Amino acid sequence: GTRAASHWVNNSSHAADHIAAGSCESAMQLLNRQIAVTNFAPLKSRFIGVYCGALTSVPGLALSPSLQMPLMRTEASDSKSLPATCVKLPWLIDTLKGAYKAFHAGSFAESLDLFKSILYAVPMVVTSSRTESNEVKELLDIAREYITAIRLKLAMADVSDPVRMTELWAYFTHCNLQPAHLLLALKSAMISGFKIKNYITAASFAHRLLELPEVSSEKNADLKSKAQKVVLKSEKEGRNEHTLQYDERNPFDIDCEAFVPVYRGSPVVKCAYCNSAYQPEATNKLCSTCGIALIGVETLGLPTGRSS
Repeated sequence: GTRAASHWVNNSSHAADHIAAGSCESAMQLLNRQIAVTNFAPLKSRFIGVYCGALTSVPGLALSPSLQMPLMRTEASDSKSLPATCVKLPWLIDTLKGAYKAFHAGSFAESLDLFKSILYAVPMVVTSSRTESNEVKELLDIAREYITAIRLKLAMADVSDPVRMTELWAYFTHCNLQPAHLLLALKSAMISGFKIKNYITAASFAHRLLELPEVSSEKNADLKSKAQKVVLKSEKEGRNEHTLQYDERNPFDIDCEAFVPVYRGSPVVKCAYCNSAYQPEATNKLCSTCGIALIGVETLGLPTGRSS
């Protein structure tokens, strides 16, 4: 009869099913068409894991080789059969928790690796419901935001200009982070703005910080007091000594290559996979956030459900 792997390739447009069947070439073609992937090196370990996870070996008779058996997520006898896949949503959620923990502890390199592992795993996930599919998309968005924030933080190590440092902290506060992490970012941005005597900017960070529920906790009493003092001092001074490339009242995307704001209404192109934003000159370049897909290429996106 027809090998199960042949059914998997014929029955699905999901790259994970093609990888499980050992058809890595067609899987790569699918990922290129669906999310413009051109750099497959970071995905190598995922490819190997998905392929190995779809097969098991059953011992045969004495002195005979073991039998390789396919693992299914559908009925094994069905000509519409599809393979079991090893990359699951619960694993992604556990990885996210580890990434959050490392971020909170200031272990940014470790956190970056964990968030990137989520990005590299998402194309291999086959979901069983619309709810799961939405959760996977949300994980992709979270990973993108945190990778951008970490890259901004790491970029600060090479910056000696305090004005540019304040700009980077300002952009950092516009990444979509957990409230506890945003609080730390706003604290640093507030201090950085105050040090360069940009009192209006520092006050805006202080106001945003004071609006967070976490700042009212007992452990943040000193921070709350400091923010209130910054507001009072800034209201007294009422000036910015330096002009920043930053306008908090004008919504913007962060250019993930140049680390500058791309304000609403300005031309913007995005990564075909992770949706990171760039200025138009980055079109057809490799995304700096995910490192696997092209910028500014229009695609259909990933099929994440089992019906793909």
